[in-house]
Amino acid sequence: MGILKSCYLNERPGKDILRSRLKEQEDLLFSNQNRIKESGLPVVVLVEGWGTAGKGTLIGRVINNIDPRFYKVATFDMPTADEKRRPFLHRYFEALPEAGKFRFYNTGWMNEIVNERITGKMSDSFYEKRIASIRRFERQLNDNGYLLLKFFMHISEEEQKKRIEELLSRVDTKWRVGDEDLWQNKHYKQCQKVIEKYIDDTDVSSSPWYIIDAASEKWAELQVLERLNEGIEIALSNSTMAVPLLQNTFPLVKMPKLAEIPLEGKALTDEEYKKKLGKLQDKLKDLHNRLYRKRVPLIIAYEGWDAAGKGGNIKRIAEALDPRGYEVHPIASPEPHEKARHYLWRFWTRLPKDGHVAIFDRTWYGRVMVERIEGFCSEND
Repeated sequence: MGILKSCYLNERPGKDILRSRLKEQEDLLFSNQNRIKESGLPVVVLVEGWGTAGKGTLIGRVINNIDPRFYKVATFDMPTADEKRRPFLHRYFEALPEAGKFRFYNTGWMNEIVNERITGKMSDSFYEKRIASIRRFERQLNDNGYLLLKFFMHISEEEQKKRIEELLSRVDTKWRVGDEDLWQNKHYKQCQKVIEKYIDDTDVSSSPWYIIDAASEKWAELQVLERLNEGIEIALSNSTMAVPLLQNTFPLVKMPKLAEIPLEGKALTDEEYKKKLGKLQDKLKDLHNRLYRKRVPLIIAYEGWDAAGKGGNIKRIAEALDPRGYEVHPIASPEPHEKARHYLWRFWTRLPKDGHVAIFDRTWYGRVMVERIEGFCSEND
């Protein structure tokens, strides 16, 4: 049995039982939203699925049970030209909810990857890199206290064809059928193979996929509500538990300790300094032009002791750069709206477009340095 067909293992209840269970879960979600608000639990609900599977309808039915002040819905099409110039997860990270709120993603990073795979625009090696990035991204959310729930709305090839024909038969609904839906149904088995591969590659215990039998609106809603409420209950009960330490996936270069770095004999005369500075700034100016031509984004990160000269150094770097192609980000204590999100959110939203430079005056490393010393960051964090 394929991954998608696993949704049929759950037997659909009769109308009366379905109605009763739905009412119970709707009331429970209404109650859970207050617990989420009080605990500060941020909830991300990713809804993916076949075209015409009812993703938007499902989200609409679920949010009817939540105070509108505590949720937002984000809908994503394929990335624009400007969005493609940033890290591909940038727009999804930017849309993350604040603590104590829901964010429903009406399709997301899965749809983007699957579409490019189906159309042959993504090589196997690039696909593997994307999958690795997605697994790290989802793990980051889990590690920072987010509840991430991933649903795939599944319908059969025949059911999809039937829905497409019904929508096309009415003037008021035919606009809802796009070329992508028609192509998808015509190449259903090809699409299914890519979808199942993606789900298998990103189905992990910390953020598993839930395959939803979407043949019936109410039955689909019940399945989602039960998984959503169950996830909330588990997340709230585990909120006091320590987060397991994340294994590093990047090779590390051994760095000397600060006390081991010799500082004596590093002074220059004014004449030497001006001569070397001019040459290096000219070289940096040329490199900046090459970065732009090759569409390479660059991050320059500054950390250091107070009064160590970070500001002056940044000024001299900036003098050599085209002002249209860089931005300096002075990082102070996080604002309330930044504290309410993933601690990396305020850095993700400042990442440069390709060909541009972002200079950070203090960085995310403050999480494990200053914040750790001042007691704002636990040892486990």
